[in-house]
Parts: sequence; C-alpha cells; structure tokens
Amino acid sequence: MTDELINRLSADLEPVPPRALERRIWTALALGALVTLPYAYIVLDLWLGRPFVPLMGERMFWVKFVYTLAFALIGFAAVPALSRPDGRIRWPFILSGLGLLVALGFGTMRWMESDWIMPELMGQTAMVCPWLIPLTGLPVLAALLWAMRPLAPRSATMAGLAAGLLAGGFGAWTYAFFCGEDGMMFMAVWYSLGIALTAALGAVLGRVLLRW
Repeated sequence: MTDELINRLSADLEPVPPRALERRIWTALALGALVTLPYAYIVLDLWLGRPFVPLMGERMFWVKFVYTLAFALIGFAAVPALSRPDGRIRWPFILSGLGLLVALGFGTMRWMESDWIMPELMGQTAMVCPWLIPLTGLPVLAALLWAMRPLAPRSATMAGLAAGLLAGGFGAWTYAFFCGEDGMMFMAVWYSLGIALTAALGAVLGRVLLRW
C-alpha cells in the first residue's frame, strides 16, 4: 500500500528547471524595480517637494549610494537561500549589523567634530525619511513576497526578513536620489532606521504570507 501510494504521488512529477527559484525571485525584483521608479518619482516629488535631482558631484551622495546598495545586495544574496526548506544562513544579518556599526562609528566621529550637532543629525527631513524609505521599497517587497509565496522556506519569518532587507536597501537607494541631506550621522541613523523598518515589515508579513 505504501509503495503504491508513493508511485501515485510521484507519477506526475516533472523535473524542475535549473535555478528556477532564483529566476522567479529575479523576475519579481525586476518587476518591483520597474514599478518603484515611477512610483517613487510621484510619491517623493509630492511629499518632499524635491524632484529627481541626484547630487552626483557631492561625496555624500556616493556614500549613501554605496551604503544603501550594500544592504540591497546582502538581501539579494539572502532571499534565495532562505526561501528553501533547508535554508539557514546568518551571515547576511551579521554583515548588515557590522555595516550599521561602521556607519555609526564614522557618523559619530564626524558628528562630534561638527559645530552644528543637531543639524548634522536631524537635517531637515529626519521625521519623514524613516517612513518614506519603507514606502518607497513597498513595490519590491510586495513583488518578492508574491514570488516567494509558493515556495517552502524553512522559516517564513526569516525569509520575509530577507525580502524586507532587500526591499529596504533598494527603497533607500532610490530615496537617496531625491534626498538632499549631506550628514553622515543622518544617513547612519535615519536611513538605517528606514531599512530596518522595511525589514521588520517583511518579517511580519512573511510570517503570515509565507507559512506553509
């Protein structure tokens, strides 16, 4: 009886194409990114009153560019691994924590040397930056969770956290093109908080949507 049941269950199985999971996630990321660009232009232009004018000639723009993209790439590496039933990795989150500590260290040194301590930390948009980053990363997060829903992650919460980290990094990277703040401490605190909020949102949603 057991052999017969196994044969019936395996009769219609078809081989899975190589890297099918990765291609599914890459496609979702591409779709989310395509939606994010015009969506961010509308939302951030209306909310900040600042059009898409990247300050590429300023050093701080490139610091924000690299910092936020690093989180997106770490999440990009973690999502496929944590979407599998045997997925269990910690290094992306350890690396993210180390990156945050480095940014806070450099930000603190520059902050203490500044004559304008509060402006260096708060800038003009500290109260909206942490909320606009999750809002900007929302299309990518939604696309990733949709793509991961048929999968079978070992931990739905950790898989959602990885998706949120990727979406938060991408959202912060996109936001940096509209942001005129040039404080290192501002970036270390408020950009990081925005990424962390997006990652936390991904973990909460993943716990519900990715459970199997």
